Amino acid sequence: MNLIQPGSFLTLHYRLSGPDGGDVVNTFGAKPATLSLGAGQLSPAIEQCLLGLAEGAQRRFDLP
Repeated sequence: MNLIQPGSFLTLHYRLSGPDGGDVVNTFGAKPATLSLGAGQLSPAIEQCLLGLAEGAQRRFDLP
């Protein structure tokens, strides 16, 4: 089983919404994003949530 770790390349769909629930970023309905974990493409808080997840995992994270 492949686990996400620093330096992993990720291809994923994601949605970021603000406190009012409106989307700030939404990749659903378009091509998924391809990112390198640890390259500064995502916030450190989001990267921490992704570390250790298995390939194909689906998760929802609420960040303060």
